[in-house]
Amino acid sequence: MDAERTLSEILDGLSYPAEKWQITACAEIYGADVHTRRELYDLPAKTYESVEHITDALATATSTPR
Repeated sequence: MDAERTLSEILDGLSYPAEKWQITACAEIYGADVHTRRELYDLPAKTYESVEHITDALATATSTPR
């Protein structure tokens, strides 16, 4: 399943710009899987302008070694 499509569906009712806490709360309420919620919790705390900005941040976070 495509991660961006899944996030788009899960975050469909979210108004932007959105803070990280709003994104993670929405994902929790609307049924994001454990893996997706974990990735969202690891995002930097800031304001995101759209679901595309969230997926860009997730892509950057997963490509950066820890």
